[in-house]
Amino acid sequence: MALQLSALILFLAGTAGLLIHSTLLTTGRIRAGFFCFYTNLSNLVVVLYELALALALFWPESTFCRFLTDVRVSFSMAMGIWVTHLIYHFMLLPDARRKGKKFDDFSSRVGNLFAHYIIPLLVVGQWLLLADKTQLHWTCALWWQILPALYAVFALLRAQTGRPIGHTKLIYPYFFMDIDRLGIPRFLLILLALLAVFFLLGLLLVGAGTLLQ
Repeated sequence: MALQLSALILFLAGTAGLLIHSTLLTTGRIRAGFFCFYTNLSNLVVVLYELALALALFWPESTFCRFLTDVRVSFSMAMGIWVTHLIYHFMLLPDARRKGKKFDDFSSRVGNLFAHYIIPLLVVGQWLLLADKTQLHWTCALWWQILPALYAVFALLRAQTGRPIGHTKLIYPYFFMDIDRLGIPRFLLILLALLAVFFLLGLLLVGAGTLLQ
């Protein structure tokens, strides 16, 4: 019951955050290129997951419910959105501040708060406190990286079109993915470093989950 209620609350909160962050509520349309960014896609995936989980828990013995509550799936959801918070707070936000970028409008301030802080931390808390972790294993720290790997393939393929994202001048969504500027050797080095950090973060969450079993 607690997991189902938390899923419903996270679905509603995540949906509200996406609506605000996308500027749909203030302009009547979703910001161009909105879903080219990992932040927004990871929040969308979480919203859909939480809705599906809330519904599936009405039939806890169903195959669909067993899939959604499988520790590899729930762990991937938690890690995928936690990384959204960490990369934004420790990489993207400092970079934006160095460039003098401000988040003064309502959609930016409140949308960023939901997408990068509130939803990620609530989802991680949901997993730590309520998710079934009986089959938790260190290999979960590897499995979850399918999500950022799929996103990287999507972002790099999209960049090959040469079209800027929305109304920005960006071909690549994040500075650490800009192969043209970084060069292939440096890009691969950054990629390997990120994968290593993601694995270590996964192990950290596995450890925390093991303690809370």
